[in-house]
Amino acid sequence: MIKIKYLLPILSLFLFACKKEQLLNNNPVKAVQLNIKGLVLTDTLEFTLNDKNIGEAINNEFKINVSLFNSRDQIQVRKKNDHKAVSTISLSENPFNQTKRIFYDGVTFSDNVAITPVKNPENMGFRLRFTTTFIDFYGGPVDVEFFDEYIDYDKFEFVYKPLNKVIKNVSGAFSDFMELPSLEPDHQYYYKVYKSGTKDLPYKSSEHVFITDPENNYGQFVPFAKGDSQLISIMPNGDANSVTDYYQTADLSADFK
Repeated sequence: MIKIKYLLPILSLFLFACKKEQLLNNNPVKAVQLNIKGLVLTDTLEFTLNDKNIGEAINNEFKINVSLFNSRDQIQVRKKNDHKAVSTISLSENPFNQTKRIFYDGVTFSDNVAITPVKNPENMGFRLRFTTTFIDFYGGPVDVEFFDEYIDYDKFEFVYKPLNKVIKNVSGAFSDFMELPSLEPDHQYYYKVYKSGTKDLPYKSSEHVFITDPENNYGQFVPFAKGDSQLISIMPNGDANSVTDYYQTADLSADFK
């Protein structure tokens, strides 16, 4: 009886402590399922958790050995060749099924690339980025102006009609979402690229710029796709040592859908 007499108060204190702990810890850690996809344009990236390698990615091939995570986990992203840190991926408690869409070009890293549906099904939507390795690129953002290109059959010449549509401060990261309406038959979207805030080409020297007509150096935009949403990357024709006429334009959205 004496043992029971002293045991009951101790048991009561233990139960009280357990209830108090439940009240203080009312946000238990949740498990989440993670899918990682996207596009790595350069290097091979490694994903680590608690200093353990859990996967890697190159181009559009992502091999992740773990699918279930703690919602408070921080996944480290680093280059495989030198283990230089690139970024950290954070998770959230909800929803249970989560997807991180990765984009990396050697400079810019993002884990939340979004393909935004168009509001008007008659339009085409897109996000835009500009990239170049040219040594004389001035190093800042660019402005991209859109034109309506068509043939004037009376004069037998190409016409580039300004549309008063400009995306400002475009960089290596994808821009804000934009929609374009359809054009008349046999018309196409073209664009020019300027140093941000100017009408100048985005180069600090013209020594290695081999453009026939700098005032009329246009790029042809991707074909109009009604109702579609794309991730567009544009870059000058050329390489690290020189640039030439026109631009290259590519849709990267397939790897993020």
